[in-house]
Amino acid sequence: MSLWTAIQNAWNGLNNPYTGTGGTLPEPVDEPTGPHYNFSQMKKLASEHNPSVVLVDVREPSEYSVVHIPGSINVPYKSHPEGFKLSESEFSSAFGINKPTEDKELVFFCASGMRAAKARSVAFNHGFRNTAIYPGSMNDWVINGGDKLAL
Repeated sequence: MSLWTAIQNAWNGLNNPYTGTGGTLPEPVDEPTGPHYNFSQMKKLASEHNPSVVLVDVREPSEYSVVHIPGSINVPYKSHPEGFKLSESEFSSAFGINKPTEDKELVFFCASGMRAAKARSVAFNHGFRNTAIYPGSMNDWVINGGDKLAL
């Protein structure tokens, strides 16, 4: 196809996924809503060990092994971006833990909050409607002395 033909096709909307003449539209994504937790609220969640709340650290295992919030599970977003899309058996095989059930509140955090927001969106769009985020994440946890708490 010549450059001129490609330009004409683009002008006329041909081979364009958004006009229905080719390709596919991206899967719609709902944005999660829910609470944002601060350090004192996270400290309380970590110390209470509430079985209806799951603290989800989405940093890589090498980061998690250095410091983590007590009681949190590690579901690394960078190496497993679709972690919460996996079946129960795939999740268990990938992470060595049972997949949380959809009735739990999942509180996501990472190092600074970026990966946590992305992981939260994946979980939300795969049935986990009760989600929250700790936007300060581990940077905030360590700055406030969370890594020195005996919980």
